[in-house]
Amino acid sequence: MIDRPSLKALRVLLEVRRSGSYAVAAQRLGVTPSAVSHMIAALDAELGGTLFEDRRRARLSPRAERLVDSLEPAFQAIAHAVGQYRAQRASIRVSTLSSLAVLWLIPRLGRLRARLPNVDILVSTDLRPVDLNAEPFDCAIRWATSPPEAAGLVTLPLFREHLAVVASPRLLDGQKGASIAALPRLKARSRMDDWSLFLGDDDAGEPAAGITVFETRSQMLEAAVAGLGAAVIDLSLAEQSLAAGHLVDIGGRTVEQPVGYYFICRRAALDERPLRIFRDWLVEETASKSGEKGSAA
Repeated sequence: MIDRPSLKALRVLLEVRRSGSYAVAAQRLGVTPSAVSHMIAALDAELGGTLFEDRRRARLSPRAERLVDSLEPAFQAIAHAVGQYRAQRASIRVSTLSSLAVLWLIPRLGRLRARLPNVDILVSTDLRPVDLNAEPFDCAIRWATSPPEAAGLVTLPLFREHLAVVASPRLLDGQKGASIAALPRLKARSRMDDWSLFLGDDDAGEPAAGITVFETRSQMLEAAVAGLGAAVIDLSLAEQSLAAGHLVDIGGRTVEQPVGYYFICRRAALDERPLRIFRDWLVEETASKSGEKGSAA
């Protein structure tokens, strides 16, 4: 193996030639003049004592001048490459659930944008478990009865589900006095048992007005807003529609579930500041709702 001078020593030599002074080179490099002098002496000895005509005055030999002329573009290329790397926009890549993204995350992203105006936020949706060690995501938000556990993972509970029955005021105006059981019923394919969880198996039979099934809860909620029927959904996901008056809570109670949403990331990923800000923002957004929802059997 061929021995080569260290890049650090060659960088010091380059700065000495540029400045013509050990002291100025040391200042530019953020080290002491003594450290520069020692590295230059070691480099000169390694190269056969041919670098200087006058080492005390930092005057290079013609041969050393040609060496530094050759080194200059190489170090410029390194500086350019590092600058390009640092100039790349930071990003947060989030894997989450479709309905959570549409109904909860997206309506709040404006507040996150105010904190991370120059950070790209990439949102991907999927139901399957995600392997954060093998897939190109910085974090995930998943629905589970307990936090996922794996070596090197950090999990943070966001909020538990509180199911309620919601419907459009237009639907209720058209069916005044109708009980929940008499209303058309909406369901999501991924959550077919939610009506039973709210009403109990004995009262969750087939309604006379029929059932319409959608692929996702966000589609189901849009159908509820359109007056197509009543839906059972987590109040956190219906919050925007309830606040706007597009839906009203008609169940008179909420039913807390043992499942909830969890933020998951690799412990090492939290070394990146944008991800820490995203995590802290999630904590604030969910903490504002903690304790506001009651539960009933």
